[in-house]
Amino acid sequence: MNDKLDISIVIPAYNEEKRLPHFLRQIISFCENSQRNYEIIVIDDGSRDDTFQVAQSFAVEYHPLQVIKNKKNRGKGYSVKRGLLRSRGDLCLFLDADGSVAPDEIERNIHYIEKEGFDIFVGSRVLKGKDQVLEVKWYRTLIGTVFNFLLQSLLFKNIRDTQCGFKIFRREIIIPLFSRVYLEGFGFDIEVLYLAHKMGYRVKEGPVSWHHVGDSKINLVTDSVRMFWNIIQVRNWHCTPINPLSQWLGPDEYQYMYDMEDYHWWYISRRYLVHRLLASLRLIKPHILDVGSGTGANISGMQQVGRAFGIDASREAIDFCKRRGLKNITQSLAENMPFGDRSFDIITCLDLLEHIPDPVKALREMRRVLKDDGRILIMVPAFRMLWSQHDEALCHYRRYNKTSLFNDLQEAGLKVEKMSYLFFLSFFAVAPLRIMRRFHLTFHKPHSDTTTLPPKFLNDLLAFIFKKEAVISESMGLPFGTTLYALVSKS
Repeated sequence: MNDKLDISIVIPAYNEEKRLPHFLRQIISFCENSQRNYEIIVIDDGSRDDTFQVAQSFAVEYHPLQVIKNKKNRGKGYSVKRGLLRSRGDLCLFLDADGSVAPDEIERNIHYIEKEGFDIFVGSRVLKGKDQVLEVKWYRTLIGTVFNFLLQSLLFKNIRDTQCGFKIFRREIIIPLFSRVYLEGFGFDIEVLYLAHKMGYRVKEGPVSWHHVGDSKINLVTDSVRMFWNIIQVRNWHCTPINPLSQWLGPDEYQYMYDMEDYHWWYISRRYLVHRLLASLRLIKPHILDVGSGTGANISGMQQVGRAFGIDASREAIDFCKRRGLKNITQSLAENMPFGDRSFDIITCLDLLEHIPDPVKALREMRRVLKDDGRILIMVPAFRMLWSQHDEALCHYRRYNKTSLFNDLQEAGLKVEKMSYLFFLSFFAVAPLRIMRRFHLTFHKPHSDTTTLPPKFLNDLLAFIFKKEAVISESMGLPFGTTLYALVSKS
């Protein structure tokens, strides 16, 4: 048996119990008659009808088909992203569940990636080709023309049809590209292609046949307005240069962290809140797991509370932990940890989720190793508007707000018991500073904002202020800040 997968097909579906069977039969027939090995991934986006059951009935008979269900309706963009991050093929693509683009277009166009060296193929209803069939309503064409004018004026000029539901991607770019995508609705195509433009990927647009199918999920008025706004959002969110090759922190950043963690006001204040939250659980000698231990200062403090273990994916991070004399440290991915089920009373995940391509997968793994009455403490950087070269230096994929973190926690089967922000006062200094930096971008190697220690009197003053703020955040909550945290349990 050949385990190699040539092509993955992702199909996002929402309330598609009527149209999906015909399209799945068409896709399965195409795959069975191909010389290539295919997998099909149907993402049921929290449908209110029997879409999941319909898709599952096909999976019983056709084993290369798997069905994944979102716990709630998250949007086409989220579903495509989830499916592509789960895919395993050398080439990955998505098709709309309504069948407006037939699977025959796959074999017609994959040569652009396989033989001509492009990273992405974008199907187009605007470009004209031989034997192309187009059934596009006039009002869609009109709205598309206006939309494309704004798109080319503000983002990029080389794609004439960004919204066609047929795109193919080279396997190697899936994680660096889709891990950075925020938009979960129909506007996600814009963000994907703008990111690809900034990251230097080669994109080919080519004509495909497209058939109008009734009962569209798109509202041409509200969704058009929303996507016009998405153009502005994408331009704002992804304003800094992007290094698609970065995955882990460089040795310089680990050294900065190691030097600053015991002294810098930011680390001291965050650690103070962590200890208060853990103490509030009132557990006697708990087993604690620190996921993403960095250079080890956090786990050093946790050893005073209970028996502490740590993991980190980076060999350099493990070496810095050992320099602190830490022994219970293992090199491991958060998505696949070497511990048994229900092993820990407390799990801390401090500024790690933003580094992980699929955070829900990591959260589910944490849920697995958490005892049934245990707690997980999560901290992440807050607000997309604060994205800067600080985030690029630390190899972040994203920043969070309460809604985005809550949705990921819910998808992972976790229940929020407390959620609030920290560093409320610093927000008023950080936000304008980072926004102003966008107008004076530097293209040398970026570095984080905690590489040097302020003068001692200022550092001590800031540590004092934010310790007091941590008390307020724990007891009353804060409306915003540069860090977001949540204390969660199994749902």
